[in-house]
Amino acid sequence: MVYRYVFLLLYSSCILCQRSPLQVEKDTAVYQLLSRYHPHAELKELLTHWSGNYSKIAQLFSIGESNTGKELFVMRLTSPLNSKDDEEHDEVQLLKPKFKWIANMHGDETVGREMMVALIYYLLLNSKSDPRVNRLLSTTDIYIMPTMNPDGFEKSTEGSCNTFGLLGRGNLLEVDLNRDFPSQYQSLKRKPDGTIGDLFYGRQRETVAVMKWILKENFVLSANLHGGALVASYPYDETMEHGFNRYGESPDDSLFRFLALAYASKHLTMPKGTACSENFPEGITNGAKWYDVTGGMQDFNYLHSNAFEITIELSCCKYLSSQDGGLEKEWDNNREALLNYMEMSHLGIKGFIRDSQARTAISGALIQIEGILHPVRSVHSGAYWRLLLPGLYNVTVTASGYLPQTKYNINVTNKNITNALRLDFDLQPGSVDVSISSQDATSMNKIYDTLSNYSRKLMSVDSRDELLKLLIEPADKFQYHNYESMVNKLKELNKQYPNITSIYSIGKSVEKRDLWVIIISDQPLIHEAGEPEVRYVGNIHGDESVGRECLIRFIEYLCVNYRKNDYVTKLIDNIRIHIMPTMNPDGFEYEYKQTNHATGGGRANANHIDLNENFPQIELEPSSGKDEVVPKKEYNNNENNLDQFIKKQNQFQPEVQAAIHWSLIYPFVLSGNLHGGALLASYPFNNRVKGVANGESKSPDDSTLKMLAKAYSQAHTKMFKGDSCIIFHDGITNSAAWKVIEGGMQDWSYVFTSDMEITIDMGCDKYPNENDLQNHWNDNKGALLAFITQVVHGLRGFVFDLQTKTPVSGAVIHVHGINHNVTTYRDGDFFRLLSPGKYDITVERLGYESETRANIFVTDESSTYIEFKLKRMIINEDNQISSTGFYDKSKAIIQHSIFRFIFIMIISIAVLSTVIFGMIGLYLRFRPQRYQLLAQDEDNALLSHRAKRHKTVRNTHAMPSDSENDNDEETLFTSNSNTPMIA
Repeated sequence: MVYRYVFLLLYSSCILCQRSPLQVEKDTAVYQLLSRYHPHAELKELLTHWSGNYSKIAQLFSIGESNTGKELFVMRLTSPLNSKDDEEHDEVQLLKPKFKWIANMHGDETVGREMMVALIYYLLLNSKSDPRVNRLLSTTDIYIMPTMNPDGFEKSTEGSCNTFGLLGRGNLLEVDLNRDFPSQYQSLKRKPDGTIGDLFYGRQRETVAVMKWILKENFVLSANLHGGALVASYPYDETMEHGFNRYGESPDDSLFRFLALAYASKHLTMPKGTACSENFPEGITNGAKWYDVTGGMQDFNYLHSNAFEITIELSCCKYLSSQDGGLEKEWDNNREALLNYMEMSHLGIKGFIRDSQARTAISGALIQIEGILHPVRSVHSGAYWRLLLPGLYNVTVTASGYLPQTKYNINVTNKNITNALRLDFDLQPGSVDVSISSQDATSMNKIYDTLSNYSRKLMSVDSRDELLKLLIEPADKFQYHNYESMVNKLKELNKQYPNITSIYSIGKSVEKRDLWVIIISDQPLIHEAGEPEVRYVGNIHGDESVGRECLIRFIEYLCVNYRKNDYVTKLIDNIRIHIMPTMNPDGFEYEYKQTNHATGGGRANANHIDLNENFPQIELEPSSGKDEVVPKKEYNNNENNLDQFIKKQNQFQPEVQAAIHWSLIYPFVLSGNLHGGALLASYPFNNRVKGVANGESKSPDDSTLKMLAKAYSQAHTKMFKGDSCIIFHDGITNSAAWKVIEGGMQDWSYVFTSDMEITIDMGCDKYPNENDLQNHWNDNKGALLAFITQVVHGLRGFVFDLQTKTPVSGAVIHVHGINHNVTTYRDGDFFRLLSPGKYDITVERLGYESETRANIFVTDESSTYIEFKLKRMIINEDNQISSTGFYDKSKAIIQHSIFRFIFIMIISIAVLSTVIFGMIGLYLRFRPQRYQLLAQDEDNALLSHRAKRHKTVRNTHAMPSDSENDNDEETLFTSNSNTPMIA
């Protein structure tokens, strides 16, 4: 027994020896600080005093006020606390990640508030003496907000552990601030006049202040401290269904789990996961799986900024009593976890994104990690941070006006927890070289020729089956996918084929379901200059299901055959394919649950609107001297602002709004819109000229659109016969000749974008029996391949600035005789689908001379490659545009006989004047002195010189000393009489 006491005494002595008396004194000072809670006035006084005493590393500021005018204080801690001017030239400072704590969001959840007060004091006291704290402050820019809800705190009662129904949780207006942020599944709030407000409209003062702070500061990592449980929860906090026990998985789910564990595992009791009558394995949980929170702050951080935030519940009792050392005990429980979590700011990669030529910072660049659908952006200095777990990553950076750059197999180890892996990107201005070499063009022609030959084989009855037998079929049995299973399937394929797929949502349906799109390409994250982009859209009518299921199968069909089949591999390597299986998920979900599918109840969306009649209605007029029709001039997107036109239309459904935006931001060249209820391919226009009762509405591209429709029809096993459901010759028709639709999607695409779109009805039965889906797939799979391959026909090329060699975006490509233009994309590349023939092409762009090429041949194989190099125009003195440069103008003037004589005279006079003034200058420089300095002048000059020198020396020795308290590590802050905390 005696030995035990001796051993305990020796062990205690060792522990005490490791902690100096000074350290013990500092810890005691923090404990004294935690002897009670601090009302707002005392908190302000305390923070102000500290910021004054530790001004080299501490800065106090306010981001706004509560409803009662209480300031929302933030203490910034970092070493050294340089000025912004200094930071602009200091890479170490610029690459410091910004970290933030926010506590007391619910006024009655108070433990976090006092933990933040203690943390501030602890970091200040140990800023020099503790190597860990010193390193943390030297490498991290830390922001601490002890209270976000001072009004709620003032109304709360100490010792109230469960305050349901009591005052204090909400702010002064009893609004729960953690339900007041924008939700990803809810629309923005509407103003009294019915218009939609901005991101901040209708929110509480505290919420708006924090939102603006988050959007301004570009935090990397943060945590939000709550109470009432003991767990670390992570995004998402809500799901679309808002149901019980639904896991809200974010793209960074594994990283968030790691971050939550980083806190929970270092807490003294949280890892047990059994506190507060709850069961949280390892002390962590997904937010939505615990309970659904709409409008939470942690999700807002992740969705709207670069910040990764988790929510930490610190204690079972919300307003723990400060008596009997309750707060001191919580400090012991949390101190190591607080420090450890801040160190997680240095996970992953960081660096600068700069212009490779000018060496200037590129802000707003997009940093994308292959396989993780959550990009971050660079800040104004060009710096970026991307938290990552250990592993190999492909990192792609894109920025407007620059070539994208990808760095492959970046090995993130996170061995140095205080210094993330440095990975800089130097982006090349422009997007492509000035020209494609003849060798490259020839190589692409061969690839396009091969693809064209494959599509012709599919369009032939004799060779179609032979070609399709070479492709691998997915193993899964055909079935209908409801929304959840469809999303899971897309995510599974993306996870299985991360190098050639990427998924994204273009928006949400009425019932807040994401409109998912999957990209299939060898570079799925970026638009490659000179590579066309195509798309398929399915299920615009919810009850027309064949296209939806065929597209889900088509995605897998392409993936499994990549690198195993030459045709599919060349498609994916040379065409960027976007596939949206459903544009009307709400309608399909309704139809999916029905037993009788003949009613068509799921055709419209959840607002009972037919989406294919909800696009901008385009009025047509006859074209002079032709049997074709054209949109009225007011719809010409080169002469009229598209936004203004759209505002004139009726309100569009959210699905249509998303599709319109999607159409405008991607440079689609070719589209197929998949329907059901018939078996044919129809092409623009869907509408008719007013007053015309029947007949076709031929577009200016009638022959090209017929070619595209035939490509699908002839590659289909039955459509080309034209004898199913409704008889159509060759299985194709002009849309208006079949049925008039005002506000159709294909007409929208043709008129307002560079996209050629047709509508494909895939079968007579809109919602066939599940057992029949395999037959529909067999009929359509060859046609789906052959149609997108048509993008290789027509013209392709680039438009460049002749002088600067940079790409020219927005240039208009006009084919003579066809009243329909396309425009170049941001890299100066264009694709103009055309049926075979001979064409004259003119390229126009404001500020440039137009350029015309005559007799350009387009064949039925590879598209014809052509480059245009436009010459800039200049503005003369009369504000008239002129195409000749300064040199040409000068040359013309000089060559004129009258002006030649004047020009020679001016030059002669200038030369003579230069010689005369030069001689005068030489004379004055070397002429002899006419007088000497007097003795007194010399003395005065010497005395003046000595006086100036003495003054300079005196000023040098009299520089003002630093008046700031250096806060030597051996000297603790001693408070004034108004501050009760004494170290």
